[in-house]
Amino acid sequence: MNTNDKLLILLAKQGNESAFRELYENHYERIYRLAYRYVKSQQDAEDVLQETFIKAFRNIQKFDFHVSVNFSAWIYQICVNCSFDHHRRRKKRKLDQTTSLSDVHWEPEAENSSPEILAISNQTIRQVKNAMNDLSPKQRIIFDLRHLQHKALREIADRLQCSPSTVKKQLERAVAKLRVQLEPLWREK
Repeated sequence: MNTNDKLLILLAKQGNESAFRELYENHYERIYRLAYRYVKSQQDAEDVLQETFIKAFRNIQKFDFHVSVNFSAWIYQICVNCSFDHHRRRKKRKLDQTTSLSDVHWEPEAENSSPEILAISNQTIRQVKNAMNDLSPKQRIIFDLRHLQHKALREIADRLQCSPSTVKKQLERAVAKLRVQLEPLWREK
């Protein structure tokens, strides 16, 4: 942990709001991106971001330098938990999780591609994103951490506070679901 974060945490623990505000400024972009990756909408990501920092502010007294490796990992875990909570609340309200064209933020790699190739690329990206949305929140997070962020199984287990065997089982289920849903894409080529 950098010395600045350590000092800010100590000050925040003493009730210094400007120190906590500086911690927020140092970390909010990364936490917003993480939340957006899991909740798939700007408004929901902003809600998760806000909930994450409110929980962090309320629990900063519990931050233990001997237990937590650094503030980033601690706030990251809070954000993951808030994202899970968000999905649980959505599930209870039985809201549809559709992907609109405005939610698509991946772009095809080739800049000078023909309109036909760009359309096919965009369609493929939408199909992959829709398949990812069909995973459970836990499976999506585990898949993302393993295959997009290249984290080790043990590190994922530590972050999600579960066993490596649980991570492995959820990862296998996620890959199997994606394989079934995306198989038609492979057959078309």
